[in-house]
Amino acid sequence: MVAMALLEMASRVLLVAGMGALLPNLKGGSLTKPLFDSQACHDAIASGASCQVCETKFKHCKGHYVYEPFTVVLFEAMVTVGLGVLATIVLMPNRQAVKQLLDWRSIKIVLPVGATYAIGDLMDLAAARNVSGTTLLVAAQLRLPLCALLRCLLLNRGQTWMQWQLLFIITLLCVGHVVQDLGDTMTAGVDRSWIAASPQGILVALPLVLGKCLISCCGAVHAEYFLQHKETKQVPLWITQAHFKTATIMGALVVALLLGNVSERIFADEWHNDLFAHFPNDVKAGDARMPFFGGWDSNTWVLAACLILNNFLVADQMKNLTSIAKYVAYAIGLVLSYLAQLWEGRDFCPWQACSYAGLALAAVAYIALPGPGDFRPGGKS
Repeated sequence: MVAMALLEMASRVLLVAGMGALLPNLKGGSLTKPLFDSQACHDAIASGASCQVCETKFKHCKGHYVYEPFTVVLFEAMVTVGLGVLATIVLMPNRQAVKQLLDWRSIKIVLPVGATYAIGDLMDLAAARNVSGTTLLVAAQLRLPLCALLRCLLLNRGQTWMQWQLLFIITLLCVGHVVQDLGDTMTAGVDRSWIAASPQGILVALPLVLGKCLISCCGAVHAEYFLQHKETKQVPLWITQAHFKTATIMGALVVALLLGNVSERIFADEWHNDLFAHFPNDVKAGDARMPFFGGWDSNTWVLAACLILNNFLVADQMKNLTSIAKYVAYAIGLVLSYLAQLWEGRDFCPWQACSYAGLALAAVAYIALPGPGDFRPGGKS
């Protein structure tokens, strides 16, 4: 029984960790990069062309969204609600299904959480314009001590001194890795230019990332309380997600109203210079555009699908573990991201590998350690 419980806990953490490593890179991959080939520029100079290498400018250009980021947030929320409603209708008697889906008490509790998550998702996508997926992943580790502090203050669920120490070790290691990554990038040339961020970009992204951290932590603590409450503990996951994402849709629509001409951009059937600051490559003004999905490509569809899956994975973990475990899993995601980079040809550095190994061990130790009283994973609220 103990072995099965540990295996179940490990699988939950690893699934969230894998998604945590994948999503920031998918968000960065949704950016359309300038048409620039560093090697072609060097070859042209070598053959006598009178041009200058402009790598430094492109090193700081993160690309841009040619689709409306709002559409991804709204689409994944709507599909999640649809899947939740469909599962409820198929798996439960009709009368009970309607009663569960229209439970106003449950909806009222999650309404502010889901609405603020919509704002947080939009801030996250906006930050991706200026920093890399790796930077977003590491900056997200600020949520570890912040979530632990909010959880202690709001839910009166404390931690042991050892757990606090491990949290700060994990956070410091994550910050150290992003500083190292950015330092390497500034001298590495264009091949890794999409990891870098300009000083101006960092100034723009910093309040967005910090705001996203605060919103996420408040939402995570509230979600833990809601999902582990004795009245909702037995409610199926797909119903709680339908409620959460219904609130997210409402929050996203409010944000859309405040953003001015966002509805015109979403439903435009042609690319216009007065509506869109950037066009996809090989697209010019006046070309036909698919309403709502204009600018979407295969990467955008994969991003939306992963966000939908992540909704259920994170909710399952929050229901059975803790809100802090969610962010510890994201720290493990940083290790998985590093392993993927090694697979793709990143130079192996022994001290760096040892540091990532230490990060993984600290994360595993934190999750495995029992906490004071009701802090044990899966314990009653």
